[in-house]
Amino acid sequence: MLNTTVAIFGAGIIGSCIFDDLTLSGVDCVLIDKQEDVSLGATKANSGIIHAGYDCKENTLKAKFNVLGNKMFPSIAKRIGEKLNPCGSLVVGDKNSYNALNTLLKRGLHNGVKNLKILKREELLKLEPNLNKKIAYGLYAKDAKIISPYKFCIALCEEGIINGGKLKLNYLATSIKKENDNFIISNGKEKICAKYIINACAEGVNEIASLVGEDKIELEFVKGEYILLDNSEQNLVSRPIFPLPTHMGKGIICAPTVSKNIFLGPSAVPVKEFDTSFSYESLDVIKSQVSQNIDNINFKKTIKLYAGIRVKHDDDFLIEYGKKNENYILIAGICSPGLSSAPAISKFVIDMLKEKGLKTKKIKAKKRKPYTNTKSMSKQGLNKLIKKNGDYGEIVCSCEKVTKGEILEVLNGPISPLTTDGVKRRLRVTMGRCQGSFCYPKLLKIMANFYKTKEEHIKFKGSASLVVGDIKEGGIYEQN
Repeated sequence: MLNTTVAIFGAGIIGSCIFDDLTLSGVDCVLIDKQEDVSLGATKANSGIIHAGYDCKENTLKAKFNVLGNKMFPSIAKRIGEKLNPCGSLVVGDKNSYNALNTLLKRGLHNGVKNLKILKREELLKLEPNLNKKIAYGLYAKDAKIISPYKFCIALCEEGIINGGKLKLNYLATSIKKENDNFIISNGKEKICAKYIINACAEGVNEIASLVGEDKIELEFVKGEYILLDNSEQNLVSRPIFPLPTHMGKGIICAPTVSKNIFLGPSAVPVKEFDTSFSYESLDVIKSQVSQNIDNINFKKTIKLYAGIRVKHDDDFLIEYGKKNENYILIAGICSPGLSSAPAISKFVIDMLKEKGLKTKKIKAKKRKPYTNTKSMSKQGLNKLIKKNGDYGEIVCSCEKVTKGEILEVLNGPISPLTTDGVKRRLRVTMGRCQGSFCYPKLLKIMANFYKTKEEHIKFKGSASLVVGDIKEGGIYEQN
């Protein structure tokens, strides 16, 4: 049995922030997720925007934590060695939009947002030359930022692990019982004993609530679909461009990623379950709406269509003690601006634990070392590295310039990814223009050699396998 102080369910950005903060506070804790890697729920397909906080309704948890969290991200990014682009953002509109933008400005000032300003068209074009000719005004939020949500999540978990935290993946809890003021968690094979439980499971929050004996809560699922453009289009916009928000959310946007691709979306489609399939009916909607704000979009440069899920509960975040278990904390409905709010939510939840008797202490934290990025290295530095280890001179993914050495580095990391999808999220291998058409065979071979198994046993994601074989004459097509 694993004995710990805090058990956190849900390895998304919220659970990962709490896990890392607790370990850095000298608290024994374990992060539990039923999937094979971290960040595989709502976090994986998040837009990656750290919002300034002007659009959150006044006097809500969303408004409070968004503004606080936004200020915390730069220091976190520096500490864990992940990219953060302080690019700002724009909400744009036509000649009739000034009053609506001014309402957002006033709301932002009430929420404590700094560096907000309404710009006229001439000023906007200096920032974004590809704005549609109908755009007359824009609210500029200088403090908005962009990150990679899944890379941040992975980095936070890795920092937590190297500082003593435990991570349990592929752990589907089947029972949680109380014994001597502790929770005994079991998946039928392994037990975990914890004094406190934090339920940050997003779409699965009711599964854990039911096991603990807490009442279920009403959840709403909203699918957001995206179009991803090739990085040849990286000069289209320099920051997220939003339309005026509606009751459905922030609207369909055009925004860059930290990896220099452009994405368009998300849609807002109510669904009954955690369904991340892409509905092609949404293509025309996304194209039509984003073209109202941005000109010169080359939709022929689309390299991927994907979707994510927002899990909502009423109109605000829900963070509360259990009604039947005083050492249980429920975190639910963390939709946008959940990513922006994550560090502040973590601090708030840890303070809640302290109120229930949790003790923290200062530790000498070990620093997480970011993975090697040969693509960003100087020629001199790369040659020096290759002389030490020739694997860094063998390119596996030509689109993203990822080497065998980098892949092996990730496989030997604190969270060794079990799927090709897991390697992709860490290094962007298979994420480029060809979407893995040429590099998958090389990646499979490297992973199979590392895990000492057959290539056909390496999974794409979850339990899904890739087809392995020769597709040329006499290959798999003719054999079948």
